[in-house]
Amino acid sequence: MANTVWAALRRSPASFLGSWWPWRALLFLLTSAVLGVVLLAVTVLTLLLLPLWGIALGALERRRTQLLGFDRLPTGHVRIGREQRLHWLSIRLAEPATWRETAGLLADVVLGMLSLAVLFVEFAALAVPAAIVIAAVQGPRELNLFGDVYITVTPGSWWPAVPIALALVALFAYLNAVIAAGHGYLLRLLCGPRQEELERNVERLSRSRAALVEGFEAERRRIERDLHDGVQQELVTLAARLGMVSLDLDRVTGDNAEAARSSLAAAQDQAEHAMATLRNTVRGIHPAVLTDHGLAAALGELAERSPVELRLDLAIDRRLPTAVETAAYYVVTEAISNTAKHTTATFVAVRAHDEGQCIVMTVTDNGHGGAQASGGTGLRGLTERAETLGGSFGIDSPVGGPTTLRLQLPFTEQEREHADTAG
Repeated sequence: MANTVWAALRRSPASFLGSWWPWRALLFLLTSAVLGVVLLAVTVLTLLLLPLWGIALGALERRRTQLLGFDRLPTGHVRIGREQRLHWLSIRLAEPATWRETAGLLADVVLGMLSLAVLFVEFAALAVPAAIVIAAVQGPRELNLFGDVYITVTPGSWWPAVPIALALVALFAYLNAVIAAGHGYLLRLLCGPRQEELERNVERLSRSRAALVEGFEAERRRIERDLHDGVQQELVTLAARLGMVSLDLDRVTGDNAEAARSSLAAAQDQAEHAMATLRNTVRGIHPAVLTDHGLAAALGELAERSPVELRLDLAIDRRLPTAVETAAYYVVTEAISNTAKHTTATFVAVRAHDEGQCIVMTVTDNGHGGAQASGGTGLRGLTERAETLGGSFGIDSPVGGPTTLRLQLPFTEQEREHADTAG
């Protein structure tokens, strides 16, 4: 099956004429004619606003050319953030894509008028055989074709008009397809992005995603620091004061002294439990050892308190970018959490290798398998985090086990050097 009108034109006449492509080309020409009339009025009445109309038309034409089987084109415009919306017009007017789309608007006016003329001629040409047939059926009649040319038609002489009409239909089908294909191809050139614009947009997107990840990590570290320096210190002070009260109660005698000591001991136990819970929470938000000493040290510390045996095979001898270390660390913590909650696995094996410009990590347990990325928010979150960093995250968990998580995260040499300096 032909994917575009260009491919359809190269097929056999029977295949082309028997397909939907002539009708799609006719529909494209009809919409082009309507657009041509509308844009002609717009061009005359609002000449100074042509670039804005061009931008709107570009968005429309990138979709309309799909009628001819072309892929939908991405925009050549840069994405404008919320903080830059006040400068939207100046940014758009400085972009080459805007002026190409304005040229596309002018091309639409010209080709729209051409489409209108072609459709009018086709309608008029097909009206002649139809009129001949109608006149012949009604009885002998003399018809003036053009100028001094007259023909007489009778009920028995109308049939030659039929093959003439069919030949015209076939001819017009090819003509419409050629005009539509040429128009569509021109619009793709004018309204589509250039390679450098695609690369620029990808670069901007990569920078914005990296900035988003860095912002999340900075906010995570701020929360950790606030909890450590705020609430945790308050709990430490509370525990110290409870200890001083306990010393004072040791000098108190009486019937109520023992009950007070019991209540105080319970309060001390609760304060110590709250401090332990808070330490675990702070460590879960962003472990200090990960920030200070890197991924290998953080995983080593994690192995000491893991509820299941953690076997480490780490070929990492340098600091990696913060976002990469954090993502790798949380892959392991999520694997440990899922293993402890949902399987009977006795160990989790972690292999991580620094391959120069990316880190590749696999986390495998000896459980019964059957895990799915759609089964919980943890694995979905890891997938989103990896994609945000331009990497990939996958899970292989056949029924019967084992379950293997695979993470690959890229980083540039500049990011790695920055991480080394920061570390």
